[in-house]
Amino acid sequence: MRIMLRVFDVEGQAWSGNPPPGWTTLTLVNPARLDRAFAVLGYLANHHDGRSVKHLSDDLGLPMSSTHDLLQALLELGAVRLVGQRSYALGPRSIGLALSIVDSVKLRQVARPYLIELCEEVNENTYLAVRSGDEVVYADRYEASQLLSVVIQLGGGRPLHASAVGKLIAAFDPELQSATLTAPRLEPLTPYTLTNREFLREEYVAIQSRAYSVSDGESVEGIIGLATPIMDANGAVVAAVHISAPRGRLSPDRCPVVLTQMLRTGARISRQLGAPAEAMPQPDLDEVIALEEKRRKEKSVH
Repeated sequence: MRIMLRVFDVEGQAWSGNPPPGWTTLTLVNPARLDRAFAVLGYLANHHDGRSVKHLSDDLGLPMSSTHDLLQALLELGAVRLVGQRSYALGPRSIGLALSIVDSVKLRQVARPYLIELCEEVNENTYLAVRSGDEVVYADRYEASQLLSVVIQLGGGRPLHASAVGKLIAAFDPELQSATLTAPRLEPLTPYTLTNREFLREEYVAIQSRAYSVSDGESVEGIIGLATPIMDANGAVVAAVHISAPRGRLSPDRCPVVLTQMLRTGARISRQLGAPAEAMPQPDLDEVIALEEKRRKEKSVH
């Protein structure tokens, strides 16, 4: 997909024309305007009962007209809401984002000692990954002592269909799975990315059955990604333990051993989050070896 940037200044004037045919417009806002938006949201976070345009304008030192326009834009986005007829308070999207940040911080704190232990056991870079919209992002990383390793940028995203973590999270979320399978296009990141919807649907079923996910060159050629689930108190998959390494280090003999350790790590973190015991996978090395043999045979058929 080709993207054309359209930048707006503080007054909202576009600095570029319409995109050529076949291009997608990505709108960016001047940092000064974003700074005002964060100032408004931060102010409202400390005034739960709401404040009027005049209060915001006076206390933040912003022009009345700019404050009004900014509030209208935030209102359309759900970032603020009306209280009565003239006051504004934080909206559902801002509150939801705040809660997500709190949950993410808690998850990182809970997962950290277990991920560090796993990293030391397998000597591979170990990640905590979570869903963010229609992507997965990497929220934490622990680096091994390998001379050659796969380093994924924290906060960086991967499409749900093109990574071990994305496939895992979508497999256990019916709505997300449906949205992925009905997306207008599944963009290939490599020649091995699953873009055939029927194959991807079969992959989801298999992941549900074995409780782990494998990406073999689907996100980056020559790299194998492994993902195992982390569950919350409701038994829902909310995050994943992730390891990526060159294919040569995750051989058919070693891969089941690493996966078994990852499954145990995910289960231990899940227990700390209150996940019910019956919802968590009970890993057994011999079983994982058999599952991996079956997975490789099925992959060779496709």
